[in-house]
Amino acid sequence: MTLENDFQKLLDAIFNGEKEIAIFVLNGRHHYVIDSKDNYCIDVSPEYREYIAKGWMKESLYDEAISSFRNGIPVLSIDNFKDYISRNNVPVYTADWMRKFFLSGRDNKHIVNFYHYIERFLSTLTEPVSSEWDGWRMRLPKFYINFDKKIYRHTDWDRTHENSAPSDWNAEANSDFGLLVPDEEQYWIINGMNFWKLQM
Repeated sequence: MTLENDFQKLLDAIFNGEKEIAIFVLNGRHHYVIDSKDNYCIDVSPEYREYIAKGWMKESLYDEAISSFRNGIPVLSIDNFKDYISRNNVPVYTADWMRKFFLSGRDNKHIVNFYHYIERFLSTLTEPVSSEWDGWRMRLPKFYINFDKKIYRHTDWDRTHENSAPSDWNAEANSDFGLLVPDEEQYWIINGMNFWKLQM
């Protein structure tokens, strides 16, 4: 299977809502993961307790649900991150690989032209946004989970994922986390063009 086929399979999974991109930071390193967004919670127990309160799950099933979540990792931590990756067969990608994924199917001229469109749209254009906008934006991370600094961010606006983070974490729905990533790790910066502007 070619790399382009791999890219297309992942794009299809993201488009269909099966997977999302996350950045995990631990021990000073950035890890890019593409997995189900349900697995990006820190502690699943508040969500399952809410299911019980709403009558969506029987209380008798709580312990079993907790112990089987993420193949036995109900609370994600810096100590069991590698177990989460290996038990769930989740690939971890480098910034270089993610940059190729971000640019796949696009030539240099199109990349430059669309970036200029983004800047014009944000500053002066009043017409409806291009239909291409979301196709580019879905290649950006939707989750940022920094175990070193206890920061949790996401742009999945329809859900309160931040509630899964411990009380001593700085957790919220906010698109500012692109600024927290070192420039060399920001795969969305292409020849000085910062495509994080797609999150505006």
